[in-house]
Amino acid sequence: MILLIETITRRYLGRQSDIDTIGWPSTVDRDERGRAILRYQLGPLLDPTDPPASGRLHALTIGLRRRVVELLAVRIDLLADAPTITPLAPFLAARLRLPWVTGVALLDEQPVVVLDLRRLAADLALGLRLNHTEEAL
Repeated sequence: MILLIETITRRYLGRQSDIDTIGWPSTVDRDERGRAILRYQLGPLLDPTDPPASGRLHALTIGLRRRVVELLAVRIDLLADAPTITPLAPFLAARLRLPWVTGVALLDEQPVVVLDLRRLAADLALGLRLNHTEEAL
């Protein structure tokens, strides 16, 4: 199943199988197993021109071995009909600095990037910081 993830100005796609739970962000700093919970707004994380959202956000929760990562978005929907996803060409994929983009799909005749959400969460849990987010984090 494919998720449509909306930020203030962008739309992304991701595999539901990458996510452990979808819901509201947690209000605690550690989960029931004592793992630290890290929270990131997906919009500003991926695009410095995408402003931080305010109000009620939704969380894509990904549990890793030592941490839990919550990726926050304005809206998350499960697509009834999965779009046709075109994988990135090997030439392009090999030149990406961060390998979170796995393909592209057309939604409403607009290209939408497909993200590897589990890989993104793992990189964030390891302390990866993007240049444009260092001040915000």
